[in-house]
Amino acid sequence: MPKRSGASLVAIAAAALAMLVAPHAGADEAGGGGDYVQLKNDAEVLDTRDGTGAAAGQRGAETTTVVPVLGVGGIPTTGVGSVLARASILDPSADTWLVLTPDGEKRSDTTAVAAQAGEDLSAFVAVEVGANGKLAVYQAAGKAHVVVEVHGYFKSSQGATGGGYVPVEHTRAVDTRTGLGTAAGVVPAGGSRTVTLTGGPIPAGATAAYVNLATPSATEGGWLSYAPAGGTARPVMNYAKGTTQQAAVVQLPADGQVTFTNRGGAPVNLMVNLEGYFTASATTGSGFREVGKRLLNTRAAGAGLPVAPNATVDVQVGGTHGLPTRGIAAALVSITTTSEEPGYVKAWPVGEPEPGLTVGDHGAGRRTNSVSVAPGTDGRIRIRNGSSGTSHVIVDLQGWFARPLPTVPVVRDSATTAFQAAPVAGARVGTLEYAYTDNAGRVVFGHQQDVDNFGSIQWTVISGSEAFTGKPAVVQLADGRIQVTAQNRDGDVWAIAQTAAGALTWGPWTDLGGSPAAAPTAAKLADGTPAQFAVDADGRLWVYQQKGSVPFWRNLGDQDLVGQVAVVAVRDGLRVVGLDGAGAVRTVLFHDDGSLSAWANLGGAGSSGTPSVVVRPGYQPQVFVRGASGSVLTKLQDAGGAWPGEWDEVGGGVVAAGAPSAVLDPALGRVAVVVRGADGEVHRVWETAVGTNTWGEWAWLIEGISDPAATDPTAVPVTNANGESWLVTFRSPNGTPRFVERRL
Repeated sequence: MPKRSGASLVAIAAAALAMLVAPHAGADEAGGGGDYVQLKNDAEVLDTRDGTGAAAGQRGAETTTVVPVLGVGGIPTTGVGSVLARASILDPSADTWLVLTPDGEKRSDTTAVAAQAGEDLSAFVAVEVGANGKLAVYQAAGKAHVVVEVHGYFKSSQGATGGGYVPVEHTRAVDTRTGLGTAAGVVPAGGSRTVTLTGGPIPAGATAAYVNLATPSATEGGWLSYAPAGGTARPVMNYAKGTTQQAAVVQLPADGQVTFTNRGGAPVNLMVNLEGYFTASATTGSGFREVGKRLLNTRAAGAGLPVAPNATVDVQVGGTHGLPTRGIAAALVSITTTSEEPGYVKAWPVGEPEPGLTVGDHGAGRRTNSVSVAPGTDGRIRIRNGSSGTSHVIVDLQGWFARPLPTVPVVRDSATTAFQAAPVAGARVGTLEYAYTDNAGRVVFGHQQDVDNFGSIQWTVISGSEAFTGKPAVVQLADGRIQVTAQNRDGDVWAIAQTAAGALTWGPWTDLGGSPAAAPTAAKLADGTPAQFAVDADGRLWVYQQKGSVPFWRNLGDQDLVGQVAVVAVRDGLRVVGLDGAGAVRTVLFHDDGSLSAWANLGGAGSSGTPSVVVRPGYQPQVFVRGASGSVLTKLQDAGGAWPGEWDEVGGGVVAAGAPSAVLDPALGRVAVVVRGADGEVHRVWETAVGTNTWGEWAWLIEGISDPAATDPTAVPVTNANGESWLVTFRSPNGTPRFVERRL
């Protein structure tokens, strides 16, 4: 056997797992629900003018009206996730707005519709129904009558009925000013205009169209109704004096013909812009995923100044509120502007040409409209303030339409994460915490209160019925709770945290979104903010910083990366190290302020696995990686920040089957490296002396004792009753966690 390396290690077998199953938490997979069902007639669930759905009478400032929805007017009592409703404010005594929220949940800050004093205005909005089948309708200021009509609903699960959504390039189909799609000339008071909405971007057979209606330069306020050919008329839009734009969903008959009727007291022009349609099949198009969260409010502290005249603002959609960064067919957003001057609003995908069509023409004051828009580059949309004055902009995400994404396979025999928490008040040392994903996709968490007794570890399955993959990440939050993040098999990154510091109970899983191709790696910035780093299928590195009003996944650049990255804290931020598609090592410094250094290519073509990084005194990172021949290679950054040209081999005589794990021995001051060899055993080696970067000979982890490993080992420094040390953990071929502690 190879010689000793100057210290010994002692093996400890893991205690039996106490598998406590957490409750299910999760979301539908793409294609797993969210199909739209158009009602044949609108279902009026609230009208305060006549007492429909609740007591009659205007609603005062800051009042909430709860209304039943499920089982009303043809809406089913079960199987409904969200409804597509038209919310109207009628004759308000002050500038005001409505908020629609699932009853029983905290009121959202999202705006459904806004109106100024004396205006009658409406807007379509998709909103989730409360668990009790009701909606809570909040009226903000003054007094106003409120009307809510449901025109259709999104199913909560997959079935044979309903249809998916297909976005189209925003296209004007009707304009009575020019005769586009109809005869030129205004629609008189009480008059009608029949138009065909299929045959262009919307194909025959579509069940409903998502449109943007506009009444340009109206001389007074009024309202419109529409009726599909052979169907019943229903209200679709309230308009004010001047120009009003409002999104709507209109039912389409077989011939695609729809009749609009002007119910106002004066002639009006009409424009119809097409934004998408719903199919007649539950197996085509995209399903809806409700969100109901705010994306941007330029009035909020720290959000910046109002948008300047004719300026644009980019809004992050993908990667926020649990959304992926790919697979988004379109998002439904409400855009509210508070402008000093009349103007217009445009919205389009970042990276695409600016469209000619607007999504909101308005006078001075506050206006809200919904829009279907596909996120562009890095999941962002661009909004233009087409006003001669500054404008505050509020963007609310109603939900999004999901394209199918492949299920992520379970990575077999992924490594275990080991972490020592900071000591709580009165304790000398912190607890040891472990997490791994087993070959069934379960996330298993281990809590070791007695750091000197590995048999005391309390094991808990914290994944419930969800399935995960890859090596989890573990960090300690500012309040002392432990947070675990892992890649769900739906592709997103999910996070879960203890209910309290040191607790054995866990809160619900939170979907952080993103679309990584490998599991995330977590670290903490200098201010204590946890940051998740992950690589997507296109080789781009993304980061999710868990702070700010709307945390989101941010693209850090395309370096053709593959697999999981290593992240360590250094003087000025976090050092990120990963492999590219050719097996070369690439690294970047993510500064504490969120900026990036230049990427460095360290070479080492043919390397595989996840690199390991040790930070030597002076904040000098040293990278270890499995080379193309199976040897363990290393590079040490010098004190000036330069990397050497060549890789050094660590020891000799071992053929690595997996990725190495390195640790700076806190007691001896030497770097030690462990790796799973081709013989299935874990091997280790030390520096020959402190700071030399020269190596002894590889040996089995415990000399003379065979202890086969199915997973790559993880080495981590620890502090226990005997002082500072380090340990190695891995899992045996039958899945049993194993622990080996270095003893002097």
